[in-house]
Amino acid sequence: MVFDNAIYGLTKAQTSPTSPIGMRTNTHPFGAIIGPLNPLTITLGITNVSFVAQVVDWSPPLLYETLKAAHRHRGTGFVRIVQRCPVYADAHVKELLGDPRRVLLLDHERGIPVDKSVARQFPNHRSHDPSDISAARDLAEDQSVIPVGLLFRNPNAPCYEDLSSRGEDMTPEQKLVGLNAALDTFSI
Repeated sequence: MVFDNAIYGLTKAQTSPTSPIGMRTNTHPFGAIIGPLNPLTITLGITNVSFVAQVVDWSPPLLYETLKAAHRHRGTGFVRIVQRCPVYADAHVKELLGDPRRVLLLDHERGIPVDKSVARQFPNHRSHDPSDISAARDLAEDQSVIPVGLLFRNPNAPCYEDLSSRGEDMTPEQKLVGLNAALDTFSI
């Protein structure tokens, strides 16, 4: 989980990697000079990530369902939580709250389950198949809207825990045989 409010608020208003250009902070009083990183596009480029979602903190039911789905997912997951910071970065989220059409709710039978009362919070909806990584990357790159929901899930991706635990049930003798066989490949 990444709680993203576009600022380092706990250190009293320092520019963060997701601060938009021109955002005034204590470390950049004339405004941030480098464009913000997009955590979704970066994460969708990591080969072993098999769950990528984004949610806003002002929709607790959607936040809850998203975190529950991420917790149940077996594999490497990432959830970006667009978070309010009313003290140091009020304007960053205020425009999203003032214009809810900028937030795009992703729905699909294999996505995050959304109750009708929650769906009404979001005027813009799009059906998005979370198994389509190309479409997920397109959604992540679109700067005109903030997609919320499940962008990508691949339940068949190799799971690090499964790969790294292979051979744990071997006896010491079996491990020695395997190690010697591996070392023999280096002998001349």
